[in-house]
Amino acid sequence: MKRRRAVAAILLPAVAVHTHAAVTARLGILAGYPPSAPGATALWAAFYSELEARGWHVDRNLTVLARYSENHPEREPAYAAELVAAQPQVILALGSSAVEALRRATNTIPIVMTGVSHAVEAGFVRSMARPGGNVTGVTNPASDMQGKLLELMRAVRPELQQLGLMWSPHNLGSAIGLRDMQAAAGPLGVRVVSLPIERSEQIEPALAMALEQGVQALFAHPTSVIAIAWRQLARWALEHRVATLGQAHWVRQGFLMSYWAVNTDLFRIAAGFADRILRGAKPATLPVQQPTRFELVLNLRTAHAIGVTIPNTLRLRADEIIE
Repeated sequence: MKRRRAVAAILLPAVAVHTHAAVTARLGILAGYPPSAPGATALWAAFYSELEARGWHVDRNLTVLARYSENHPEREPAYAAELVAAQPQVILALGSSAVEALRRATNTIPIVMTGVSHAVEAGFVRSMARPGGNVTGVTNPASDMQGKLLELMRAVRPELQQLGLMWSPHNLGSAIGLRDMQAAAGPLGVRVVSLPIERSEQIEPALAMALEQGVQALFAHPTSVIAIAWRQLARWALEHRVATLGQAHWVRQGFLMSYWAVNTDLFRIAAGFADRILRGAKPATLPVQQPTRFELVLNLRTAHAIGVTIPNTLRLRADEIIE
């Protein structure tokens, strides 16, 4: 493995904490996967580390009430109701389906979102600058990302004409992402093959359809129900010599490439929102943030296995290369 990312020590400033020992804040979490899930340990570690840097320590002055749907989004409405009944001061929602479930359960308890795109179009907030309700947090870049992802895929597969897009209808951001990808692909002469996934048992039929449609590349939206199958997707793509685009930790285990925000940054930013709300800030007036750091990760072993060449221009841009 060859890394090209410059790693620097980050000195966190001392934060004055004005809490009383007898006061314990209550933080709810609704997410698709727990810290023990593959690829999730570093993300949750970043979240809790940032909370600790801001003075919040689990089991000392912070109680965490967590519900993990284990990649079964249909469980989230019931879990959202349980969390709301427990009356935490703020709830972290990971993913669009979690945000939607919580919004249906409460319009008063503050919700901090992360792992979400198209927050305005999905109706989660009124605007990025002034959310206006009980939801705020961090959102991924939206429509402008689709063109960049297509550019990357065409750089390694110039003959690309059929792009499979695996997405989740229950996830509003994912559904809007399909529309945006279709809009970006049309002028380039690329047809987007829609592969909707609502349950894990639909993965195999979707992959069979992808083969029937002759897809040359597969982009998998990182929704909870799809994320659980990334190893299966990587094996299938290697077997059928299909180029794959997904999350960074998927690339380290067999996907071809990833270009996305640094996920640990998203969790740190979310922790910052939770801290401010716990200290009295109102979500309606906390502007939604977007990440500023992005990483390009390439897997040369996978490229060789499926018979594509990574241009030197991409290699020079890469933050991490797996060889």
